[in-house]
Amino acid sequence: MRGNSDPAGFLSIGFVAALWTFFKGFRVMREYKVLEDTPRIPIRSVPMGFVHIRGKAESAEVLSSPVSHTPCCFYKIEIDEWKSKHDGHEWVRYCVDMNGYRFHLADGTGKILIDAHAAEYDLPATTTREVHSQARGSSELAAGDADLLRYVAHAKLHSLADRVGQFIGQRLANAPETTDDPQLQARHDALRQFAAVLPNGAQGPRAAIEAIERLAQASATSSDPEKEQHRQLMLEGLPMAAAASASGALDRLMPGEQPATGRFRLRESVVIPGQEYLISGTCIANSTEDQDRCRIAKGRNEPTFVISNKNEVQLHTELKKRALLMIFGGAAVAIACAVGLLIRFKML
Repeated sequence: MRGNSDPAGFLSIGFVAALWTFFKGFRVMREYKVLEDTPRIPIRSVPMGFVHIRGKAESAEVLSSPVSHTPCCFYKIEIDEWKSKHDGHEWVRYCVDMNGYRFHLADGTGKILIDAHAAEYDLPATTTREVHSQARGSSELAAGDADLLRYVAHAKLHSLADRVGQFIGQRLANAPETTDDPQLQARHDALRQFAAVLPNGAQGPRAAIEAIERLAQASATSSDPEKEQHRQLMLEGLPMAAAASASGALDRLMPGEQPATGRFRLRESVVIPGQEYLISGTCIANSTEDQDRCRIAKGRNEPTFVISNKNEVQLHTELKKRALLMIFGGAAVAIACAVGLLIRFKML
């Protein structure tokens, strides 16, 4: 019977989860200390390095968020799936999907570019929706629910591609300067372009094909004849793939995107033009061809990058409470689980 099942497995899982929470709490406490010790400055006075600024979001380009269809600069969707677990059901994280444009943050002194893809968002969920593929017969699903289920299927692929693109970008950011080697610099530039279009490649192959072509052309000629032959064959095949994509033939050959099946909860947060935000991140130099001299992004040495709609007092208070709860709560649960394991194995 389930009531007589061995609790050692649950206690072990609880102990590991509590330890993870305990150490995660120290990371949150460090983030709180960094934010508390960094004064807010006018955007005009922003230096290179970690900064703390506040202003209104501005963007010449906006997109419609997938759930509420709100015009925004950037959106974040947290998707949970209702799954069977242990003796019941619970919400389990399915994926987190983010998309949008770079936008500017402006105050009375100036404006600066924000690259929000790797940020931690301290924003309220503006919209929460639940959708179930079996709520009614599949043919009777409301149009909005059917669209959301198709989005859920796409979001999984898009979030994976986004993480891969961020990983490539971070590796390139940590790589040594290559200005003395034009060929290596060209290869790194092609990799950056590939990382930038990789998430959007989940929506269509054309941009990804062009990025792969630039990357193959930037790669050095291989001394291995077989590898060089493969590179040349790929270069010869890419124009054909691009032509097939332009004509729609490639899309017809690929299987259509099927709606997700199951029960899902979607929580949406958005960055809206004209609203004020508090941003803590690292000011870094932009590429020479960019109109903006610098931008705020996640730093190499200081990973703290927070976008919030709260004021400084609210943000600091909530971070401190969360850190203390994770540290002391994690420690208490870990001790309780450890004691339970010792009692279970008659070591106490």
